[in-house]
This record gives sequence, structure tokens and C-alpha cells, in this order.
Amino acid sequence: MKPIHILLACFLWAGVAQAQTTDVNHDSPADHTDLATEVKALREALQQTQKQMAAQQQEIETLKEDRAKTEQATSVASLHPPSMLDAAMHTAIPPSPGLASSSTSAAVSSPPATPPVSQEQTKEKERPLGSFNIGDAVFTPGGFVDFENIFRTTNTQNNIATNFAAIPYSNTAQGHLTEYRSTAQYSRFNVLVTDKVGANDVTGYCEADFSGNDANSVYQVVNGHTLRLRLCFLDLKRGKWEFLGGQTYSWLTPNRNGLGPMPADQATTYNEDQNFQVGLTFTRAAEFRVAYHANDHLAFGLAIEDPNQFIGNFVTLPSAFASTVSPQFDNGAQIGAPNLFPDIIPKIAYDTKLGGRHLHLEAVGLITGARSAVVPIGEKFFTSHSVVGGGGSIAGNYEIFHNFLLLLNAFWTEGGSHYLVSDGPQVVLRPNAAGTDIFPSMVHTGAGLAGLEWIASKKSAFAVYYGEDYFGRNFFPDTTNTAAPNTIIGYGGPGSPNTNNRVIQEFTFDWLQTFWKSDKYGALQYYTQYSYVNRAPWSIAPGAPRNAHLSMVYAGFRYVLPSTSGSLLRVPYPN
Repeated sequence: MKPIHILLACFLWAGVAQAQTTDVNHDSPADHTDLATEVKALREALQQTQKQMAAQQQEIETLKEDRAKTEQATSVASLHPPSMLDAAMHTAIPPSPGLASSSTSAAVSSPPATPPVSQEQTKEKERPLGSFNIGDAVFTPGGFVDFENIFRTTNTQNNIATNFAAIPYSNTAQGHLTEYRSTAQYSRFNVLVTDKVGANDVTGYCEADFSGNDANSVYQVVNGHTLRLRLCFLDLKRGKWEFLGGQTYSWLTPNRNGLGPMPADQATTYNEDQNFQVGLTFTRAAEFRVAYHANDHLAFGLAIEDPNQFIGNFVTLPSAFASTVSPQFDNGAQIGAPNLFPDIIPKIAYDTKLGGRHLHLEAVGLITGARSAVVPIGEKFFTSHSVVGGGGSIAGNYEIFHNFLLLLNAFWTEGGSHYLVSDGPQVVLRPNAAGTDIFPSMVHTGAGLAGLEWIASKKSAFAVYYGEDYFGRNFFPDTTNTAAPNTIIGYGGPGSPNTNNRVIQEFTFDWLQTFWKSDKYGALQYYTQYSYVNRAPWSIAPGAPRNAHLSMVYAGFRYVLPSTSGSLLRVPYPN
């Protein structure tokens, strides 16, 4: 029995004793009857009181248990993130020892205060999905896993990068053979690192795929494709200034907006071909650049980039000096060409709104050079000669209506073939009239591209492009050939081989379909590209085909990692 029950019983029995000691006639039967009745009534009253008190005590205990559960759930919810809340709510947690002495009304009206959000928790929420910290730097891995299928109507002997300049003619066996290839080598992996050092915003980015210099036996048994560096650079922004060093897309690659170096900033089409599209100017090479962002609309800067003295297998060299000068130029196999100076590339970009739609315009310059050295006939010492070429490009894009983009770019240079997938030579070697010495001479190069891109929905995107490359002829008689001094050498002359292309054209249609996309798990996408490519040489031998052409289809599936699915242009997303 509870102490309070004992106390009440004592008071009641004290009353009974007092009644029994009053001055009454104990011998009267009536008195005895009255006394018994009174004692019975008191006992019944005591029992009723005990029941009521027991019920009240039970109610108090129930309220205390409810209060303990409420405080326990509130505490768990404040300590665990939403993704862990369900599991936490089903975990048995012993009630706090202090709950038994706490007020029930306080438990209902005064829930525990929410702990303040720390600076680290705020940074955690702002951090990209899938990223992690090393010190204050944020590392974000990205990329995609790719399964690609390629079919071409002629045998180019290429994998996923089409050699536009070497499409076989119909008078060759390769011109009568189709080719099919399945590969995962376009799978790509990257890491983005961001940090703030004082007043400097620092970004590092590296990207690789598996389309490196494969062995001749790569398709035998294991398909051991080699890892390849695509991009790796460090970008630093301080106020209105921006500095970048590393391997990046050249500033001759058209931007979608501004001067940014990230892949999503480049207007490199939706194509799956690793050489993108005929008519597109680009390189991924070592570069250092300085840019100044005057305001939100205007930015300009200057870059130096790795050059390349390129002649490929296109140029016929002066016979007397061929063995000497051939190693001095990149002929498709020579990677140690003695370049004269870095390519110099200034660029200016302007972004604004026109009719409420984004408009991007840019102009880019190019200064390039080449040099050779020979011992002139009749002399004893080497003499070097150099030539400087250049040109530039203009490009832009305009959102005609929501998510429907028009893209244009035009390129004209002397010696700029390096920026057109090396589909023609940069330079030729011209002999003097006496045939005793030679001098480098640049080849005119031009290109243009027009395209329409339509992101029809968050899951579907379409694009069409037309591009064209042009390589000017630069030829002359070989005065160094004493046996046949009237032989035409250089590039594009009469009787030149059909590898000396005058023009290469490509029409392309792209369709990209995202089946499923999640900010947490990434995206699954199907893509297809159809292209028709045509090339025409400067000289056509009697009875030879006037051009070479093919159709090709790229089709495949791609899983894109979560951190990349919202930024790669190959996953349709609204701007």
C-alpha cells in the first residue's frame, strides 16, 4: 500500500475509535446495530477512495510514459539526418532517468531546442553530391561508363575517332567493305577539386578515357585499351583576373558562354565521334592563359599553346632535301618536331540577352610559326629558315527560343590545320629557283560549322550540324630534282595524290534519350549519331572516283555518375 493510503486509513480508523469511546449505552441492541452499519459504510468509502487513487496513479504513469516517448523521438530526430530517421525511430532507446521526476505539462509544451547548424554542416549541404573533403579542398569524382557501337559503310580502319581525311575511295577494297566495332573505351572518368585560398578561388580538373596509343594487337582477346589524358589543368580566379595552366581545350574551341575551360562550357556538339565534327576548330593541348573579366558581359585574354609543325602524309617534299627535313616535321609518326615558338591565341567574348534570350559572341586570333634547317647545295654549314602564319575565328550561339540553340563558327588561317584534326598540312617546303635551298610556306586553311540543338525535354535532345573544312593548294616545280625538274611537289598540285583534299564535308543528326535520371544515383542514357561524310581531292586521275564518301552510325548506352549527370552536355538538361 502507498504511504498516502496508510495515512488516510489512519484518519478513518481514528474516527471510528473516537465514536466507540463516546458516552453510549453499550448494552442497547440498537446501538450495536448502528455501530456496525457505520463501520461498514466507512470501509466501503475507504475501498472506493483506494480505487479512485489507483486509477489516478495509473493515469499519471501513462502520461509519464507518453512524455518519455515524445522526448525520445524528438531527441533522435534532432541528432540523425532525414535519411537515417526511420531507422532511428525504430531503435529502442532507454528513457532518461530524469523523466520520472519531470512535469508532464512541461514535456508537452517545451520540446527540446534544435541544436544550431555548424559551419561544417552548412558546407556539407552545399557540397556537390558524391564529393568529399581533404582538408578544406572539395574533391568531386565524375564521368560515365560507356558501351558504344559503330558502323561505317566503308572500312576506315578507325575505332571511335574517324579519320575524316582518309575515307577510302570506291576503287579500293576498303571502299567496298563495311566495318563494325563495339567498345567501352570511350568511358570517361574525371575529378574536380575546388578550394578557396585567401582571396583566390582555385579549381583543378583532370579527365581521362581509354583511347590512348593502343597496340596493334589491341582487339585480340583482351581489348587492352590504354588510358589517355584528355584534360588536366589548374584554374585560379582572383577578383576580375583568371589564370590557367595545364592541358585544356584551346581558346580556338568555341565556347557556349564566356571563356570558361570546363567541358560543359565548350560548344563541341553532341556528337559521339571522338573527332567531333568536320568544321569544328579545337585542340586539347598544354596551354597557359590569362583572362580579364571586365564585367558580367565582357571578358578577354591571351594564351600560349603547344604548337605542332605538321605535314602528315600529305606533302611531297623537295627530293634533294627530303631525308633531311622529313624528321623536322610531324609526318604522322614524328612527335619531336622542333617548333619555332608557342601558338599565340588572343580571345574576346561577349555575352548578353537579346529579346530575353542568351547571346554569345566571340573572336579569336592565332599566330603560329614553323622552321626548318638544311645545308644548301654547294655550302658547308646549316642554314635555317622560318615562316610565321596566323588567322583567327569568329563564333557565336543564340537561343532562338527556350532550349533551342543556333550555333555558328568560321575559321580562316595560314597554317591552322593543327586545329582541324590535322586533316591537312600546316606547311610545305618550297625550293628556290636554283634548287639549292628550301623555305617553309604556310597552307591556307578554312572551316565553318552551323548547327541547331534542341533540348526537347529533360529526357530528350536532338541536334543537326553541317560542317566543312577547306585546304588551299600550295604547289611548285621541284627545282632540286635535276633528273625531272618539272615534277610538281607541295600540296594540291596537278597530278597530286588523292590524299590532297580540297574539301571535306559532314552532315550529322544526333538523338539523345535519357531513360532515367536521379540526383542521387546518376543517369542512364541512350544515344545515336548518324553522319554522312564526303571528301574531294584537288587532283582526280583519269577514271578515278571524284570523291570518297560514307555513312556511319554511332549507337550505345551510357551510365553517368551522379556528380556528372547535371553538367555533361550529353545528358539533356534545361539551362
